[in-house]
Parts: sequence; structure tokens; C-alpha cells
Amino acid sequence: MELAGIVGKPNVGKSTMFAAMTLAPVEIASYPFTTIRPNRGITYLRINCVCRDLGVRDNPKNSRCVDGVRLIPIEIIDCPGIIRQAHEGRGLGLKFLDEIRQASALIIVVDAAGATDPDGNQIKPGTGNPVEDARLVEEEIDHWLCDLLIEDWKRIIRVVESKVGRLEEELAKKFSGLRINEALIQAVIQELDLNPTRPSRWSTEGLFKFIRRLRERSKPTIIAANKIDLPEAEDGIKQLEKAGYRVVPVSAEAERILRLAAEKRIIRYLPGDPDFEIIDDSKLTSNQKKALELIREKVLGRWKSTGVQEVINKAYFELLNYIPVYPVENPEKLTDHDGNVLPDVYILPNGSTPRDLAYAIHTDLGNTFLYAIDARRKIRLGEDYRLKWGDVISIVAAGKRA
Repeated sequence: MELAGIVGKPNVGKSTMFAAMTLAPVEIASYPFTTIRPNRGITYLRINCVCRDLGVRDNPKNSRCVDGVRLIPIEIIDCPGIIRQAHEGRGLGLKFLDEIRQASALIIVVDAAGATDPDGNQIKPGTGNPVEDARLVEEEIDHWLCDLLIEDWKRIIRVVESKVGRLEEELAKKFSGLRINEALIQAVIQELDLNPTRPSRWSTEGLFKFIRRLRERSKPTIIAANKIDLPEAEDGIKQLEKAGYRVVPVSAEAERILRLAAEKRIIRYLPGDPDFEIIDDSKLTSNQKKALELIREKVLGRWKSTGVQEVINKAYFELLNYIPVYPVENPEKLTDHDGNVLPDVYILPNGSTPRDLAYAIHTDLGNTFLYAIDARRKIRLGEDYRLKWGDVISIVAAGKRA
């Protein structure tokens, strides 16, 4: 499964967001480069479970279901902070860039309140530029990719123009570790009207445009506009939207506090909820009560959620275009072989087929696939059927059903 990576300049709340998403014990501090190595953790996608539509009580195995909300575990990466000229080795340099290779979508955390300078140092709220926060990250990645290509560009030109190899093929080899394939390279070349047979005629500007578009297509981004508890953030969010970014208002610190309180059973709260309920008032100190009241007033009351769950969902369901599908062995009872109702949910690329689902479950099941059954409509599906959001599917294979 493809991964989303959390990126951004130092001190904008990246580590806080990662901690909020995963409840992982990462170092959080108000100075640049708190994250000096990549963190990996498990967070959850949130969807409405099909159990309510189907009127059944489920027994999840690979996920959780809480009051009709299915929480699906996925892995996420938190990369070290990016500063200007990082691609040249400034700051932590290439440490963050190597980890970005593995991310297929980027969650760019920016300081929507404008309370940090380009190097991540704290400044007066409203004096920083959230749009520049986002552009800084994009430009550093673009320069890094361009430098990777230029170091081998002369050789690629010789191979292509002597007709020993095709440009798309050579570039796909060069970028193989970045999840960039020939089809995408060819599409970008055509889109920019570049000549694939005479790359020596590409201008420096044309080459950089090619790299930028390749990055935009291969690593789509969403902006987590952090620090919405500060009044200056509202203007920062408007600036980001005006600049054309896909933006989600976020308070990573509010989400972290709420998830920790929920884990300790002090409050009732699911990630993405618009409010919380205090379970036992006596367990709270006066400072904790005040903190929760401020979250309700400045974040939930104004923005309707902390935004953290929305960012995760949008990264996987919109940027990476995944859909949830529920495999069952018994299409009548909606169970597996142990009798668990709706036991699993798989996240698959939109456009996947029942055979793709079979392979996701087990290689042998994919190899022996015969057909599938739509458990909702009780109809047989061929391998050319395109799975849809929330499908409940039984796979029939030679000698088995899953």
C-alpha cells in the first residue's frame, strides 16, 4: 500500500501532528530540527462502517468499529524538517529527502498563523508567510529531483539520441525508487509538449518544469494549515486557498490532547468528532478543564473539528484515491470461516477488480480466482468488475471461498 509522508519546515507542528495521529512517543519542542530522523507510526482512516447499512453487528479483526465508525490502521511517515537550500546540504540536508522517496502523497504542515520564519524560528504571529512555507517544501523537493536527473542527464541524452534507448524508459529507471513509472513520464512529456527524441534541445527552464510537473503528479500534496487556535491563522488559510492549495485547517496540539484524554478514559472522543464528552469530571485538574474548554471554544466551536483526521482521510482517499472494500467468505451471513461478521476491510486503489482483492488477501486466492459475489445484491461478478466504495465481496476460487 502506498504511504503518505508528513513534511514541512521545522517548528510548524509536524512532530505534534505525528504524535496526535499515532500517539507515538516522539520528541516535541519549540526549536528547529526536533525530528532528526524519520518517524514511522500507525494511524487510522475513519469511515462509516457498512454494518449499520446492513443492519448487523460486526466483529472486526483487522480494524476497529466504534458505534458504526470503522477505524482502519495505516502506516504514515514523519520526515525531518526542511529549510531553504536543504537540497544543497543545509540543515539536515538529504536526510529528509531520502525518506520522501517512499511517500506517494505529501501532507505539508504549515504554520497558518505565520508564527515562524523560513528557518523555523519563532516570530510574532501574523508576520510569517504560510504560502511560502508550502512553496519552500515543494521547491526543495523539485531542486533535489532536478539534481538527481542532471547528474545523469548527459548519459541519458547520448543513449536516447543514439537510439540505444527510449527517454521514458531511461527516466523510469532513474526514478525507479520514487514510484515514477513510464506512463506518468510519457504523460508529462506530452502535456508540456517536450520532444522525447531530442532531449538535448530541452532548455534548463523546460527541464525544471518537467521535474516540477512530475513531482506534482507523482507526489500530490495537501496542506495541513496548523495552529488554528491562533486568531492569525484564519487569514493564513485564506492566503493558502487563494494560492490554489488544497487546504485543511488543523490544530495538531488540540488533537493530541483529545486523543490522550480519550486513551486515559477521561473523555469520550473519536478522531474526527466535532466535540467530546467528559466521562469523569473528578479526574480532571483545573488546568486540564481549562485546556479542554479552550479547545472546545477556539477549535471545535469555530472549525467543527481539529482537522487532523480529515487530513489523513483526504490524503488516502482523495490524493491516493483508495476505497474501502469488505471481503467475506459467506455472502449470506457476511462472515469469515470463524463466523466473524464483516471481519476485515481492505483499502484498495480505486479501479481495482475482484481479482485484485483476491490477491490482496492471499496470492493463492488470486491465482485460483474464478469469480466474486456481491453480498449486498447477491449477484455474481466477473473479474472485470470495478470495485466500489463499501462493496462487500465474497471471492470464489478453485476449491475455496473467501
